[in-house]
Amino acid sequence: MVSISELRKIKPSELEEAADGWHKVSSAAGDAKRRVDNEIVGRLQRDLTGKAPTAALDRLRRLSRNFHYTQVETGLIRTALNGLASELRAAQRKLNDAVADAEAEKFTVKPDGTVHWVSQRVKMPFNPEQTTRAGGPKGVLAFDPQQAKAQEYADRIGAAIADATEADAHYSRTLDRLKADNDLEVTDSDWADAQRDMSTLRKSSGKYLQRDDIPKGKSPTENIKWWQGLSPEEQEEYSSLFPAEIGALDGLPATVRDDANRTVLDESQARMRLELDRLGPEPPEYDPGDGHSGPYVSKKWEEWHKKHDFLQAQLHGMAAIQKRFEQTGFEGLPPAYLLGFDAEGKGRAIIATGNPDTAKHTAVYVPGTGARLAGAQGDIGRMTDLWYDSQQFAGGDELSTITWIGYDSPRSAFPGDKGDAVPEASSVDWANDAAPHLNRFMEGLHTAQGGPDASHTTLIGHSYGSTVIGDASLGGPMATDDILVAGSPGMLVPEAEDLGIGKEHVWSEAASSDKDQVPLGGKIAGLGGWKWGAQYWHGLPYSYGPQEVVPSDEAFGAHRMSTDSPDHSGYWRRGSASLWNQAAVATGNYDRVKYD
Repeated sequence: MVSISELRKIKPSELEEAADGWHKVSSAAGDAKRRVDNEIVGRLQRDLTGKAPTAALDRLRRLSRNFHYTQVETGLIRTALNGLASELRAAQRKLNDAVADAEAEKFTVKPDGTVHWVSQRVKMPFNPEQTTRAGGPKGVLAFDPQQAKAQEYADRIGAAIADATEADAHYSRTLDRLKADNDLEVTDSDWADAQRDMSTLRKSSGKYLQRDDIPKGKSPTENIKWWQGLSPEEQEEYSSLFPAEIGALDGLPATVRDDANRTVLDESQARMRLELDRLGPEPPEYDPGDGHSGPYVSKKWEEWHKKHDFLQAQLHGMAAIQKRFEQTGFEGLPPAYLLGFDAEGKGRAIIATGNPDTAKHTAVYVPGTGARLAGAQGDIGRMTDLWYDSQQFAGGDELSTITWIGYDSPRSAFPGDKGDAVPEASSVDWANDAAPHLNRFMEGLHTAQGGPDASHTTLIGHSYGSTVIGDASLGGPMATDDILVAGSPGMLVPEAEDLGIGKEHVWSEAASSDKDQVPLGGKIAGLGGWKWGAQYWHGLPYSYGPQEVVPSDEAFGAHRMSTDSPDHSGYWRRGSASLWNQAAVATGNYDRVKYD
């Protein structure tokens, strides 16, 4: 237990000075990691080829991982020391106030924390000198009015000592955990240990930093207002202690979200790889039964495969994100920023090629049916290819292309797909759930960029992703300059004008119905919008009345661009006419667009 003399002598400022030292280590490690990733590795990939540079890259990436681990762990040490200093200072203030108040009323506080007084009511031959301690008996000398006051001061002193003792115990255990193996290899076990350290520190620092203080469900404007109201030290400590929550806050700078989400990514990868190892070998598929029934598929085998396949799929998606990080510098590719990440369920991943906060042109891609963390490689690749093809139009302007896997997408596109008699993509429920998230993300981009005029923004939707965009537009004008859709099954509105940004800024690509059947399927599912008019065949009207309209229909009123896509998924082939048109729109070069 902390004594009253120890608490009065403690200098929290010395703990804060130590925390500042660990802060310098953490910041230096973070800066070194970014320099290795974005400058050294990027330059090597851009300028050199061969076995020697490849070997050097492997070593540099290991060095980067080591720096990141150092950044995270030393950040936790810094937070723990500041948390301990804060709680000891509060306990010390509580103690000093109690002692000062007691002495002002002529009570004497002894070194052991007891409160002493000479009673005015107790007469000789009885001893008039009285003493009480925290938690002492009440009402024994009810006739003595000094007793109640003395007991109050003793209890206040005891509470201060208890607070200091509790803080000392909690933080000493936490700080004792914050140590690493003395080697040059950061393993999955090290990252799992870091995650446990973070969890332990959260429990210890509940009086210092509160998870509930972080905005939840607020607008990007409210998020950045909260963030800017923190000191730089508080910002770093919230990021160290609650990286998942900080990384998810729309409106915060891309660099802040990226740092936080990379910590979550590394810890999630390590945890899932360890879980995969713990599964052990695959059990027998069939149970022989008891002789009267069987054989039948083993329950253990089913459960093993369900867990195994989920972990493998999520790790595959995380590997795709890591691969994009490692591509920085290849053919001039800029650094990537992880603006959102969650490995649970279908998973979430928002990856930017190029910093959107400083980009003159920003393109956000919303994928469709089947989009999830496990399949992130293809969706990341599409926006990487758009970045490359856009360079012919960008004229040196900074460009950021973003893959937004920020919602639960439907898993099936047609009857029988994934075993669903009624395909999930025929329902608007998925779009209804996704729309608010997309709107907040787009608003957050504008907030982080400094306003709607800071960057020309294009929102791109593929397949059901376009339905999500249409649903989002029903909530009011979206934070985008252009909307471009490819292979759209419908946007829940009958006309481009209904999207709220002016039909001159709505663009559509769709291959012929023999190559891409999704627009027709969307009409059957009712994902378009009803409009009175006619359908045409070779320029001749053949059906009058209410028509289900999708963006590839002339009646919708969008710019219908030419495409050479061979199917529903081919709109992002490098060097294709389809991608040419997307790049022209994404960079604001509307006069370069080729029409259908």
